[in-house]
Amino acid sequence: MENKTPKISVIIPVYNVEEYLGKCLESVLEQTFSDIEIICINDGSTDTSLDILKEYAKRDSRFVVFEQQNKGLSASRNKGVEISKGEYIAFIDSDDYIINNDYFEKMYNACKKYDADIAVASIIRGREEKNASYLLEIEAEKVTSDYKEKLHICDVPDSNYVWNKLYKKSTLVASGVVFPEGMLYEDLWYTHKILYYLKTLVSVPGVAYFYRKRKNSIVKTMSTKAKKDKILGVEELYRFLEEHNIDVSEMKTVVKKYKFLGLTVYKTLTHRGSTKKVLFNFIKW
Repeated sequence: MENKTPKISVIIPVYNVEEYLGKCLESVLEQTFSDIEIICINDGSTDTSLDILKEYAKRDSRFVVFEQQNKGLSASRNKGVEISKGEYIAFIDSDDYIINNDYFEKMYNACKKYDADIAVASIIRGREEKNASYLLEIEAEKVTSDYKEKLHICDVPDSNYVWNKLYKKSTLVASGVVFPEGMLYEDLWYTHKILYYLKTLVSVPGVAYFYRKRKNSIVKTMSTKAKKDKILGVEELYRFLEEHNIDVSEMKTVVKKYKFLGLTVYKTLTHRGSTKKVLFNFIKW
């Protein structure tokens, strides 16, 4: 891809994910949209992740492997943006993957059709696809520049994630928003601000990002730092929303649980005027 600007830069921070990395990289290689560069930031991995990246780089010249000492996810994403050459940018976590082969094709075409700064796809979450469910389901194509509507479409703050989206690089960089290095729960500091500063958003039905649930994730192994960083991130998110006249109480999902012998047997989730009922954490209506 010498002397050619790729249409999309796919940024993948990598740290000790040898078990999942192949699935992630294959999901990118299988895309029908081929005009991409795949920037893999190896963040000081101590397992075989770097060896896997080098093997893929030998197979496909679109891979760009950058090595650094362990600095964390935010630093890796910031470095990826810095060295990227694409017209648009996508983030993927290296233990996740893209479900649909036409994911980038649909996301890019939607951005070009509406001259959008951001495209957003559905999120499916689970340990494996067969046991997964929608964390965010995009059912229709919508175009908006209204901040509150963008938050609603992306389900912020409940689904405050960066990786199910495609961003126009020029407006992303011009926003001045970067990931907070040294902080965990970096998405809490980032996504709502990007949705504010990047004006036009388009939602793209029919494609989804797979968010893998892992036993040893930050969420599952909550350290003192993780707890502190999450509190700071939530405070920053709510401060920003209130500063821009967003009623935070409207944005939250209110959960009521009904327990028997210590187990939740029934719960209701009220969100933006609609209520979902869940029986045994399984049957929903």
